[in-house]
Parts: sequence; structure tokens; C-alpha cells
Amino acid sequence: MAIRRYLTNFAKLAIHHGGISSLARAVLAGRAVILRYHSVSTAADGTHLCLDPGLAVAPDHFDQQCAYLKQHYNVLSLDEMVERLATGTALPPKSVALTFDDGYLDNYTQAFPILQRHGLNATFYVTTNCIDNREILWTGLLRFCVFTTTVPVLETREPMAFRLPLRTPMERREAFTKLIVTMKNIPTERRLALLEAVRQGAGIDDVSPLKSIMMSWDQVREMHRAGMIFGAHTLTHPNLPNATPEEAEREIVGSRDALAEQIGARVLHFSYPNGRGSAHLTESVKNIVRRADFVSATTSVTGSVMAGDDAFALKRIGIYNRHGAMPEFTLDIERGKIGA
Repeated sequence: MAIRRYLTNFAKLAIHHGGISSLARAVLAGRAVILRYHSVSTAADGTHLCLDPGLAVAPDHFDQQCAYLKQHYNVLSLDEMVERLATGTALPPKSVALTFDDGYLDNYTQAFPILQRHGLNATFYVTTNCIDNREILWTGLLRFCVFTTTVPVLETREPMAFRLPLRTPMERREAFTKLIVTMKNIPTERRLALLEAVRQGAGIDDVSPLKSIMMSWDQVREMHRAGMIFGAHTLTHPNLPNATPEEAEREIVGSRDALAEQIGARVLHFSYPNGRGSAHLTESVKNIVRRADFVSATTSVTGSVMAGDDAFALKRIGIYNRHGAMPEFTLDIERGKIGA
């Protein structure tokens, strides 16, 4: 542990003063990082109605990050990275892959042109029932209800009783956290019933602002034709360990099939939704993904990857609004690589 702590601090110091030293490069050899984004947007964009602003990276910051990655790293497609990991083929030094979760419209309007300008590839995991805004992402609807309602106290009785004050921004954040943690840990039917109770308690009737925040299938196909990779992220974004085996398989396989039909290609990659530590992942869920003929599945567990890792439990590094400062961005990538 002392050696690891020393190397971690050494790497941080080296990065801060302009780059990775030869020693740090040796430490990092054979490891790679998969970055996890959600949104590339600003507060003026509709995505912030349904997504924590902390999960969104500003377009100018994403542009800077892409420029930095292209100059200092080997940015691989997820296809290439997973194949090298599976076959034991040596990874180029400082290998990185980019991924996005959910399928927000700004992935097309903001991230896609920036990636093209820098000549970089990324993988986009989409919640297929929400593409074309056919359904509203349940996490987004919950956030919209809690943060836009004018009621001072949110009350529900069935299927669960809550009385949550909403008078201050802090109270709204606390209420949202309590509700989403609860909903991620109850069966789907009960979650949907509670979500409807929250909507009614909040007095939210008009959800039209949420019907223009996801990509369309036309946009997905355009990005795919341009070389971007698409992966499955379930049909409706449930917490899979709380679903029945039949429901979990329907969500996983159904998402794969819907995406494959739209892009006209086999879907190789999957991402587990609702990540918070390892609670979104169980062996039974992984086995369903394996049987569904994917070649990889990514998690929200923080860390790097290397040959020999479980291809259906690949770790990633989350990139957030706070990474607008480049030192923080580079430090987190390197911290992930050395397993700190």
C-alpha cells in the first residue's frame, strides 16, 4: 500500500508539472482507461431539465478534453480495445476509449461534431425505448418533477409514503436523492407506481419539455454511418438486479434487437444502467448479457482495464462537469490507470 501511495502521488506531481514521467509510463503499461460521459451541454440546453448538471460537460470543455486526449493519448475505438483485451494483444501506451450513456440529443448536436473535428471515435450506449422520445427516461421525469414543481412539500401515500420539503434548493436535492435511491432499489412495477405518485403529488401535468431531449433514430444512423459505435443500454433503464430474470432478459435482449434493426449491424457492446458502485451488477445479470451474444459490457465502477479482466464487468472513469479544469481531468484518468 505504501508503494502504491507513493506511485500515485508521484504520478499526480508529474502530471501537474507537464506530463507523465518515464517511471509513470512504465507503471501504466498494459492498462487502459474507458471514459464514461453522459451529456455535453450547458444550462441553456434541455438536457439539464432531466439530468444532474454535474453529469454534463460543457461543449468547450469537451473540445479541450478531446484535443488533449488526441495529443497525449492513444484513443482507441471500443471495438479495438475490447479485442486487444480479449486476445491479449498489447495495448498501445496510454490507451483510452470514450463512451456515452443514455442517448441524449446533445450527444448528436454537441459531442458528435467535436469528435469528428478531432478525428476521434466514441461508443454511445442508448436506452432504445427513449430514442425518438417515444418514452421519457424515468430518472429524467423524476428530476423534472422534483426540481420544477411549485409545491412546498411533496407528499405521496401509495405505494410508499413520503413527505419531503422542497422549499430550498438543498431540500430539493435531498428529496431527489432520497427518491431516486429508493426507486433504484425496488421492483419495476412499484417504482413506476411511485413515480406516478410523485408526478401527481408535484402537480406536474405538462411533460412536453422532456420530449425533445433524446436522439432520434435518424441521428443514430447518421452517427453510425460516420463510424461511431452504438451499444445497448436496455429498453427503459431499469435497475436490472431488481428486475425479474424474465424482465431483465427482455430489457437486455430487446434493446440489442431494437438497436441492431435500426443500424443494420450486430450490436457488440452493452452498458449496465443505474450505476452506483457495483449495485447495478450481479452475476445473474452478467450471465444474461453473456448469453445475449455481446462481446463486452461496461459498468460504472471506477477503475482501469487490462488483459484478463472480465469483459462483462469493465470498469470506467466517469467524466463530469468538475472536469472542466484540465488538471482534474488528467489526474482522474491517471488515477484510474494506477488503481488509486
